[in-house]
Amino acid sequence: MNRPRKRPASAEAAATPEARAPRLDLLDPRAPYLVPLLLLVVTRLVLWFRSPWASEDALITFRYAANWAHGLGPVYNAGEKVFGFTSPPWMAWVAAGIKLGADPIVWTRSTLLVADVATLLLGAALLERHASRASAWCFAFFFAVLTFFSGLMASGLEMGAMIALVFGAATLIERRHPAAGVALGVLAIFRPEGLLAALVLAVWAAWRDRAIAAGITAVTALALAAYYGSPIPQSLVAKATVYGTSVPWGAPQWWEWLLPLPFTPGTSEAGLLMWIYVLFSPAAFAGLVEMWPRRRTPLAGALAALLVVWLALFASGASWFFWYFAAPLVAWAGLASVGLPTLTHRPHLYVAAALMLSGHWLQGGKLYVGRAETEAVRFGAVADLLRANARAGESVFLEPIGTIGWRNPELRLIDEVGLVAPGIAKRRREGAGWYTDTIERERPQWLVIRGSMLRTLNAYAGVGDPFRSMEEGQRALSAYALAAATDSLGNEATLVVLHRMADKP
Repeated sequence: MNRPRKRPASAEAAATPEARAPRLDLLDPRAPYLVPLLLLVVTRLVLWFRSPWASEDALITFRYAANWAHGLGPVYNAGEKVFGFTSPPWMAWVAAGIKLGADPIVWTRSTLLVADVATLLLGAALLERHASRASAWCFAFFFAVLTFFSGLMASGLEMGAMIALVFGAATLIERRHPAAGVALGVLAIFRPEGLLAALVLAVWAAWRDRAIAAGITAVTALALAAYYGSPIPQSLVAKATVYGTSVPWGAPQWWEWLLPLPFTPGTSEAGLLMWIYVLFSPAAFAGLVEMWPRRRTPLAGALAALLVVWLALFASGASWFFWYFAAPLVAWAGLASVGLPTLTHRPHLYVAAALMLSGHWLQGGKLYVGRAETEAVRFGAVADLLRANARAGESVFLEPIGTIGWRNPELRLIDEVGLVAPGIAKRRREGAGWYTDTIERERPQWLVIRGSMLRTLNAYAGVGDPFRSMEEGQRALSAYALAAATDSLGNEATLVVLHRMADKP
């Protein structure tokens, strides 16, 4: 049986002139670049125009960036220094775009489109050099066509840029480029997952690159600590505190799509992958075996960096947010792309995989458009109501702060999770009565509360009961009158707007 030709796996082979100065046949349709690149641009633009809304969480970063660009500093609420975003470089980049007059949705999507192009080209090139051309084709096609990556680009969230940094740093390390240390350092400060990825990639880097990356990380951490009081994102602390973590087997979202077992998918993304994991899961395990002889190559470094992020999410039982899935999915796709050519030497399985990936757009496109539209419509209705009725400087106590905060920059928002209100995350961990205590301490003019919480007086999500008793809940809310509701009060996701009666004109 003829096996695909393998590249040398030694460190010396990784340092050959061909590896250090790769040539991409960008205009050759037989190479794994031109056709996948065209598919990538088409699929990304389809989601761009079908979904004009940014993700709810991206809008939190947008408000920080807008305040910085307009001279208020990198804060969410004016005068309150809370590290409530996740990526300092990304927030600064968005602020630069706003300062230049760019629409932040167009600015971030354009950037993420360029980042996706870089991921495809650099990732496919690493696979072609250190695995096979067939592997490079598999990876490039998967990354170009899967709707998850188009939805991620359209969201305006920074994960696509972080993935590009992983492959960019690996390529620069392979080429022994002077900028390798800078790329490694930017990756380390990009997101908490980026720090893990950078620590892993540093194993493949030169000492000089490690020193430069460590210096960038240290300087950034000191600057963040000096301004915010801590270099650790409050968004990370709040989510871990309020949503908590579970044991690995209690968080199936990080492994249910890995094995071809008859699970009922717990996430929409796992549901989309059901049709291909029967083929790709054994290919990924084969890829692990195939990568062992290539363990000294920068391809191994890039995949290992993404795998460590995946393992950290899995081991901690982290809560599910769809953009966290980017690193695990790219790692899985990379390993499957290495392993798939070893499982078949005829075109039939490739055709089946291509049809499955292409066909999932029938549902995948609806998922990401529908998700963004639901957030924009439901949260947008509340944002518009507050914009029409609230006065500048008034406080709003609520959970979803993206759309509402972005459209009402003059309002002070206090969020139930504690992303921009650290005291609430700490108070929720202490137990029942956090909602009552917050109302009494902050005396917000407006409450935005979920219909289920208003009806049952139980928390919509997260730890800690809002009230110590039904009587306390009724007493605390009696100071407020109904202003509007986005849907029937029996709907759990309904947002109900309440206004403090003593503040009515």
